[in-house]
Amino acid sequence: MIRPRTFVAALAAWTTVVGGLALGVAPEAAVAGSPDAKIDQQIRPCFGLLLEPNLSKGCGTRHYRKHKPRYGYGDGGYGRGGGRYHTFVDCDRAYPGEVSDALERLYEGGTLTLRSRGGGACVDSLNITRSVTIEVDGYVPSRGRPILAAAIDQPCIRIAPGVGYVVIEGVGIDAMRAGSNSCITGRATELALKDVVVRYDGEGSALDLSDSRLEVANTTFIGRTRQAVVKATGTVMADNVEVAATAIGAAFEAGDDSRIRDMRVVRLGDWTGSSRSRNSAGFVLAGMNRSQLVQIEGLYVDGFSRGIYVGGGDETTLLRPVVRDADWAVVVENADVRVLDGKLEATDVGVYAGSGTVYAADNAIAGVMRAGLFADNGAQVRARDNRVYAKPGGCEALITGYFDGKLTCQPWFEGPELFRTPRDRARQDFDGYWPQAIVTADVAAPALAGGPVGPGSPQPYVPSTPQQGGSPR
Repeated sequence: MIRPRTFVAALAAWTTVVGGLALGVAPEAAVAGSPDAKIDQQIRPCFGLLLEPNLSKGCGTRHYRKHKPRYGYGDGGYGRGGGRYHTFVDCDRAYPGEVSDALERLYEGGTLTLRSRGGGACVDSLNITRSVTIEVDGYVPSRGRPILAAAIDQPCIRIAPGVGYVVIEGVGIDAMRAGSNSCITGRATELALKDVVVRYDGEGSALDLSDSRLEVANTTFIGRTRQAVVKATGTVMADNVEVAATAIGAAFEAGDDSRIRDMRVVRLGDWTGSSRSRNSAGFVLAGMNRSQLVQIEGLYVDGFSRGIYVGGGDETTLLRPVVRDADWAVVVENADVRVLDGKLEATDVGVYAGSGTVYAADNAIAGVMRAGLFADNGAQVRARDNRVYAKPGGCEALITGYFDGKLTCQPWFEGPELFRTPRDRARQDFDGYWPQAIVTADVAAPALAGGPVGPGSPQPYVPSTPQQGGSPR
C-alpha cells in the first residue's frame, strides 16, 4: 500500500514539473529526457573523438538487444564507407535475418562488416535501399564456406532502383537452391564487386544487373543454370574475372563505352552431351545501338559451342582472344568487330560474319573443317596475316567465303601443340569446381612448341608486367 505522505510528495513533484512546462521554463531533466533531445544526442558528430582522439574515450552510440547481444555499432564517427556508423555482424553466431536488421540501421553510405572466424555463414536475403559498403573481417572465400548464404527460393542481394552505389568486397556468397530468383539483382544503380566469389544453382543468374554501372575485379561466378550466369546492361568495367557456366557464361549489353580485360569463361561438365551444351555460348555481347565502343582484351573462352558472339554496336575490339573447343569460335552479326592476334580453335568456322564487317589480323585458327573465316548474307571480312590449320582432309574442303585478303591453309600436323583440346569427360562439374589463382587469358593460352608455326604466325602474348585489378571505385 502506498503511504499517504509518499503519494502527496510524488503528486507535488509532478505538479511542479507540469507547472514549469506550462510557464515555458522546463526543468533540465525534462529536456534531457525528451525524444528530440535523445535523437540529437545520437546523431550529433563526435567532435571530441575527431579533434582530440587521444583525449576522448569515444562518444559513439551503441545499440544492443538483451536477447540478441551479437549485433552492435562500432565507432560513432564517420565510417570508412562515408556514413555515420560502421556496423558489424558476427556470422558465427548470427540469427537468420540479422544482416538485414543491421542494414536497416545503417545510414546512407555506411559500412557493414561481416565476421566469420569459425566458418559460420549469415543466412539472409538482403534488400539494399541506400548506398552501402559490405566488407569482411577475418574471412577468405573457400570451398563450402560462404559468409552469406541465401535461404531456399530467395535471392542473395536485391538492390532497389536508384541506390547511389553498392560496394561488395571479399564476400563469399552461396545461393544453392535459388529457384527462379537470381542471386544479385539491381536496376538503375552502381555496383562494384572486388575479391568476391558467387556460387549459384537455380533458374536465374548469379548476377542480373540492368541499366546500371558494373565494376568488377578479381571476382568469380560459378553457376549451374540454363540462363547466363552473369547478365548486365549499361556500363561494364571488368578486370580479372572468371565465370564457370553450364550453358551460357556472360551476356552483356553495353549502354555506354565499356572495357573488359582478362576475363576467363569456362564450361562446366554437368550437362555435357545434351542439347544445352550444343546450344551453349561463352561470351555474348548483344543488343547495343550504334554509339558504343567496347574493348575486350585477353578474353579466354573454353568449351562452348559458340565461343564469342557479338551483335550490334558501333565498334568492338577483341584483342588477343583465346577460344578453345568450340564449334564456331567468333560469331558476328550487325556489328563492326576487330579480331586481333587471337588463338581460335573451332571444328566448323573460326570467324563467322552473318552481317556487318569483321577486321581480322594476325590470328591463328586451328581445327576447322568448313572455314577459317566465312562471310554470309553480304557481310564483309577484311583479313590480313591470318594462319588457318584445318583438320586432316580439311584443306581440300575449306570454304573461305567472300572477303578481302588472302588466306593460307596448312594441315593440322604442321601446327604441333598449337592447341590441346580438352575432353568433355575431363571437365569439372558444378559441385567440384573452385577457382584457383585466376589466370589471365594470355597466360592460359598454350605456347607454340618450337617457336612460330609458319611464316608470319604471331607469338603468344606474354605481358611484360602482371596486371593487378585496382579498386572497384
